Amino acid sequence: MAALGNFIKIVGWIVLAVTELWGFFLCLAIISEVAGFWGIVAALIFGPVTFVAAPLYAGFAWGIWFPFVLCYGGGIAAAILIAIGGAISRE
Repeated sequence: MAALGNFIKIVGWIVLAVTELWGFFLCLAIISEVAGFWGIVAALIFGPVTFVAAPLYAGFAWGIWFPFVLCYGGGIAAAILIAIGGAISRE
């Protein structure tokens, strides 16, 4: 069972990496649309703020909730998979 738990944890980490990287580039695209080149520069300097604010802005201002679901839902799904894998591998 430890192998199954480790496999689920690896899948969780892959889900986290893919969704968060995709979400970050999507956030940069949102910032680029709103603020242009200098917005991207500022977004890269203030990365965590970008990751929080851009999906919320796209959802409330444009009505597009996919970035929010991708960034936050992907993190939640990955955390659940990692927790389940950890619980299984401890048996």
